[in-house]
Amino acid sequence: MAKTFCNRAVVLAVGFALAIGSTRATAPAALDVFVGARKVVKNQPLSACNAGAKSALSSVLQNASEVGDTGEWKASGPSDASGNAFAAAAIHCYPLDDVQGYLVTFTCAVQAPPNPDTASALCGKLTDAFGAGGQR
Repeated sequence: MAKTFCNRAVVLAVGFALAIGSTRATAPAALDVFVGARKVVKNQPLSACNAGAKSALSSVLQNASEVGDTGEWKASGPSDASGNAFAAAAIHCYPLDDVQGYLVTFTCAVQAPPNPDTASALCGKLTDAFGAGGQR
C-alpha cells in the first residue's frame, strides 16, 4: 500500500512538473514601478510643494488629488473602455524640521504594454513638470 502511494505521488509530481514546465507562455504585461527623484527645497513654504505637485500631476496625468490632508498627491493615466488606468503616480511633500522648506519625492507605476512609457520616463516627466512649476 505504501509503495503504491509513493508511486502515485511520484507520478503526480512528475506530471505537475511536466505540465508547468511545458507551459512557456509569456506574460501579456508587466508592472513597472520606479521611485524617482528626491529633492530638498529650502526657503519655500510647504504650500508651494503642494501646488507644484497638483500642477505637475495634472499636466502629465489626470485626476490629481491629495490623499486627505497629508501632502501626498496622486493621479492616474487615462482610462480604457473598462475603466482601467495603466499609469499612476504619487508626489509626496514633506515639511523639513529644521528650516522652512520641504522634501518632495516621486513614485510612478505603469503597466506595459499598453502604456508606451516606462515608470522611469513617467517620473522624469513629472520631475520636469514639477521643476517648471507644473507647466509643460
